[in-house]
Amino acid sequence: MDKTDEGYAMTASICNPITRQYAPLHHLDGFSFLGMYPHSPTDEYRLLLHLAPRFKDDAQSGSYVFTLGSDQPPRHVGCPDAKELLHSPRSVLFHGSLHWHTERLIMVFDTISESFQQMRSPIVPDHVIGDLFEMSDMLGMFSLNAEETIVDIWVMLDYESQVWASKGRVELPLSGIRLQLEKFGTWLDLVTASWNGDDVLMLVKFEDDSLLQIDIDGKLVASLHCQFLCPTRLRLKQSLVSHTFFPTLEGYVVNASPFV
Repeated sequence: MDKTDEGYAMTASICNPITRQYAPLHHLDGFSFLGMYPHSPTDEYRLLLHLAPRFKDDAQSGSYVFTLGSDQPPRHVGCPDAKELLHSPRSVLFHGSLHWHTERLIMVFDTISESFQQMRSPIVPDHVIGDLFEMSDMLGMFSLNAEETIVDIWVMLDYESQVWASKGRVELPLSGIRLQLEKFGTWLDLVTASWNGDDVLMLVKFEDDSLLQIDIDGKLVASLHCQFLCPTRLRLKQSLVSHTFFPTLEGYVVNASPFV
């Protein structure tokens, strides 16, 4: 992706690392990526995009939907306010909708009706960073305080009624870890994810390319040091299903670059 003032304008491609299928995605110049989802009524895979008005004078700004494998251009679905999602972490696909945490609210994109709505998020005083994840078939959220020392974990017990409950509070043991291990630099990023059902792991990334795994009790589980690490919520799920849209894409290859 090539960075722009409005977020990330795409130079995009799509691949299945298990079946080793790959194809570039042409004709999306000027669009920024918001999410990808299966459209259950049609069994199609679609991209949710955003177009800034300065890229195309004859186009409407706002959100667009592009069907993978289609020869039609992206379709306008409105919601110019979706540009705020460009500065949010990656979306979470849950209950057939894409979710983003934006300050005090959660933006939701229904992948069937292809429309936006809002949901409540838990409000924690003095917490400045928040993000979403999926946990035991529930929507989860973490928030970090301004001092970057305390993480609150929440789960949505009732999705329809938007009822949140506290899962726990974690005090990041960074000072103790610095004494136990080598001295770290300033930490840069925090990602929270569920693991084996109800277990929660936090990944803390430092500027010296160190990555720590911390559990919900605030204990160090593991650490590693590797260049170019970038923690995300994305989790690789192996699938040998050959998606039918791949052969329809211009430039489609199998077992070729970038896999060999």
